Amino acid sequence: MQYLRKYRYGKAQLYFSLIVSINLACFLVIITGAATGIKGYISDTKFVYEAVTCCGSVCSKCFFTLHTIATTLPWICVAILFAGIAATIHRIFCMLSCNYRFVRSLAPLSVDNYPGLKNILLSTHLDDQLVLFDNGVLRHAFTSGLWKPKTYLSTGVCSYLTAKEIQAVILHEAHHVIKKAPLMLFVLRILCTLNFFLPINRYLLNLYSTACEKEADDAVVTNSGEPLELASALLKLSRSYSPAVLYPMIPFSSGQRIVEDRVMRLLEPHAVLPSFGKASSYPLSLLSLLIAVTICFPLYGKFFTPLEKIECKTKVCHMIKCGF
Repeated sequence: MQYLRKYRYGKAQLYFSLIVSINLACFLVIITGAATGIKGYISDTKFVYEAVTCCGSVCSKCFFTLHTIATTLPWICVAILFAGIAATIHRIFCMLSCNYRFVRSLAPLSVDNYPGLKNILLSTHLDDQLVLFDNGVLRHAFTSGLWKPKTYLSTGVCSYLTAKEIQAVILHEAHHVIKKAPLMLFVLRILCTLNFFLPINRYLLNLYSTACEKEADDAVVTNSGEPLELASALLKLSRSYSPAVLYPMIPFSSGQRIVEDRVMRLLEPHAVLPSFGKASSYPLSLLSLLIAVTICFPLYGKFFTPLEKIECKTKVCHMIKCGF
């Protein structure tokens, strides 16, 4: 199990590094091309405008030219860049504000009123990392907080699960606290929003989230030695999970297939489980590469394919109004 835990941690780190490197590289390439070529884009735009309006109105024959199209494409790429930045700022604000409002809406309780829970926290030395809140309907446990994450546990979970199941859930969330999972996932979501046009981002983000959940599951088994209790808790909580009322930084690993996969790993740790969605990674990677090249090429294309200056093609217009 210790080997499996290290392997799972390595996969999570690999997915995290892939998402960060891919998105940072793409963003740096785009912003470098826009910053170094902005003066050329402005001068080309001025020249094209003067060429197509040399007769006092837009000349259709001068407008639909290769140079005009090439002048327009970099501005589309710059617009995509600023759209990603604007979406990122909006996403940061929404995530922080929604999480803040949700946490503030919780009514914290003292664990002294729950002797069974207090004994669990004392035995696991996690009494200072858990916040118990009053909600008998909501049956959920989650980790929230960027710099100082804490585990939040509802009273509904305490009345719904057994003592050993509660201990397994707390150990699972405690692993997220140790690894600062909310901060890691927050960074990845911001990067994925910044480069919203890359389809591979959502695929890698799902792989990272799943790997983190499985790593936390392995940590529970290592510390408690009772995988059946965690599997039972997973099944119970998955049935009662309601995403409409939750806004934590780390959502429950959604998807019944993911829950079933995690439960099967706990019940049969040495069984070879099918890999879902692996075949889609190749077309998503190629599509993401094609989109990235399509966006980046107009920003650097002028250095490789210099275009000649255009002249107005309307001879009659020139003879009458432009003095030709």
